[in-house]
Amino acid sequence: MANVDRPNGFRPVKTLSGAPVTSLIRAIGVADGEDIFRGDIVNLESGLADPGATNDAAILGVAVGIGKVNADGIPLGPFNPDALMTSFYDDSASTHTDWVCYYVPADDVIFEAQTATALTLVVGDTCDLSDATGDSSSGQSRQEITTSSNADFTVVEIPHYVDNDPTAVWGRYWVMVTRAEQAFHV
Repeated sequence: MANVDRPNGFRPVKTLSGAPVTSLIRAIGVADGEDIFRGDIVNLESGLADPGATNDAAILGVAVGIGKVNADGIPLGPFNPDALMTSFYDDSASTHTDWVCYYVPADDVIFEAQTATALTLVVGDTCDLSDATGDSSSGQSRQEITTSSNADFTVVEIPHYVDNDPTAVWGRYWVMVTRAEQAFHV
């Protein structure tokens, strides 16, 4: 059965420590000049979240939501009524200081990602981020993984799904951000 092309960026699957992913969610301000979609790898740039690009070296984590801040600059939470209809951070329509990105830190978390090309990866192999603009109608990231030139990620598992042939285009892998690419280490 052929793989389905459904890039959704990076999806937190589980943690190495056993902690629930929802207990790890953090908030950070968003940088000016870029849209951020759910599932995007975000980097730490001048103390703010900026969407990841190929060969970046300060990966903070994966965006899981967007929210507004109140007049005092305090995040209102990812489910506040003013931001319910906002599925991604649209830089052209927003003032970046009014928003925060909710993210899952890269350290300790395993993420599922789709390949951009046919890869033949095994556990322990490295791969890189393939950057793409997200889907503005769904708010979902379109980032994928591709062949390794910078070792952004390490394959930790190949999920056994009925519709997953990891050697064909659009295969799915479980990956971790390599220590050298992380913004922080615990």
